[in-house]
Amino acid sequence: MKKSRSVASPATHGGEDELSAKMQIRKDAESDLWNMAGSKFFRRDELKYYCFGLRLGLANIFRNGFRLGPKKTLGKILQPINSYTRFPEYHFCAYNVEQYQKSFVPARRLRVLDVGSPKCFGLYLAYHYDVEIHLTDIYPPSVEEAEVLWRAVKSRARGKALFSVVDVRDPKYSQGEFDVVYSMSVIEHVEGETGDSDGIREMLRVLRPGGLLLVTVPIGQRYMEQDLIGVQGAARNTGDRNRYFFQRIYTPLTVEERIISAAPNAKLRKAVTVWRKMNIISKFYHRLGTDLRALLGGFNPVLSAAVNDSQEGILATPGDYGELHSGRGMYGGLMRGGGKEC
Repeated sequence: MKKSRSVASPATHGGEDELSAKMQIRKDAESDLWNMAGSKFFRRDELKYYCFGLRLGLANIFRNGFRLGPKKTLGKILQPINSYTRFPEYHFCAYNVEQYQKSFVPARRLRVLDVGSPKCFGLYLAYHYDVEIHLTDIYPPSVEEAEVLWRAVKSRARGKALFSVVDVRDPKYSQGEFDVVYSMSVIEHVEGETGDSDGIREMLRVLRPGGLLLVTVPIGQRYMEQDLIGVQGAARNTGDRNRYFFQRIYTPLTVEERIISAAPNAKLRKAVTVWRKMNIISKFYHRLGTDLRALLGGFNPVLSAAVNDSQEGILATPGDYGELHSGRGMYGGLMRGGGKEC
């Protein structure tokens, strides 16, 4: 609890000052109790990431108006974090970057490479930490959108953000160029028979010895390569009814075969498996359409706290998913953090 402060004042105002001091003590106590309750319920700092996303959305509309288009502009406010499933990933990656930065004391900024992850998270890092972060994506509109959002907040940011279109299978970066490389729910989307493995190898190549590698992927009880109708490259709407490769859902065995084996000189530091509790809340949420879920985006922090659960290790999670990706599909997520051996 916060300590009260003694207040020196003339005797004629002693009663008012004493009452004011008591009110401040009560206010501080109530604030502390609220923070304690919040930290117990929002165990993954959901409100912190949600509030930044909301700030980013509001700053964008004041700075850029509707440059991104009405739907996207309002979406950045109504659903600043696009899914309740993102919060464990945000928390895992942010915590590990923060801990790594504390042990990193050169006379230069930490250099970070984001490989196609949700751009809100990368902008969060650049805003709050003294880092140089390279935000990349294979899809040009995603990069352009992130640049627009960054201009709305960069004057108050602690770090620096750079933007480029990059294919993780062939990044145009030098060997050992970055101190931290992270990829949040991206590797599973890389096309090609060995696209995910090739991507991991390249991420490790551009990471300096002793650097930090963070990767998150979906995981379930059976390996699946899902398609999506009318969406190519996991991002571009084609307007047709053709099926395009969307993502892989891994198992502990295929994680070993396709990801861990592709990074033999990376030492695993931590692995955490997240799954969604199959309760009435999650079942109801997954029956809602995409537009309705977007309108209810303000509830995502609460949904995350109520539905997400986790355990250390690489585990097969319960779920319900098929060959075609659906917003109603449910599966878990694996979050891995490792260091490149010297």
